[in-house]
Amino acid sequence: MAKYTMEIRELVSTFGEDEVKSWFNKYELTDFLTEDEIKVIQERGTWSKEKLTDRIIKHYYTREIGTDAIGQFMLFVEDKMNEIMETYAPLIYSASIKYDPLVNVNFTESYSGSSDSRSNSSSTSNGSGLTVNSDTPQGQISKSQILQGRYASSTGANETENEVRDASTNNGTENYTKTTKGNSGVSATSQKMIEQYRDIIRAINTEIIYELEPLFMGLY
Repeated sequence: MAKYTMEIRELVSTFGEDEVKSWFNKYELTDFLTEDEIKVIQERGTWSKEKLTDRIIKHYYTREIGTDAIGQFMLFVEDKMNEIMETYAPLIYSASIKYDPLVNVNFTESYSGSSDSRSNSSSTSNGSGLTVNSDTPQGQISKSQILQGRYASSTGANETENEVRDASTNNGTENYTKTTKGNSGVSATSQKMIEQYRDIIRAINTEIIYELEPLFMGLY
């Protein structure tokens, strides 16, 4: 039973739960974080405005508000939530980043290369030979007549022509990926690193809830 002002449960009964929750939701994360940072929080899925508000209502459900004027209380809540989130929104983001406390080095190196080589060569050779035996050497005999077998007792002739062409092309492609992951430059054991990780874990929602204490009566 409230002694001085209204309790949260009475406000919920009077205005409805969704309405009272909306008083604690009148802040925008975009005022404190970038779109990329908000996306990280959403993808992690461990924190949301709705989850925080549910905990606030349940924690203070039987507590009396710090003022007898409802409108004034609403104003105080909105102002306080913006003040709190300016500090805690970056902490919520950092807590949402996925990382392995046992790994401080994790990078991938990729390489891709290609090479082309071409070669061309050609050669041409010509050769000819002529042998003549004649019992009738009168007059001059042309080469074409000799090749026809005229005016000679015996002849022999040959002509050759050779041409060689060579062309080759070599194509090569090289790809590799190297990944380095693990603990580098830290002398602490795995157990010690886990202990250090636990030490920095913060119950952020609980801290925010306690930050709202000045909005409620100190006696309950």
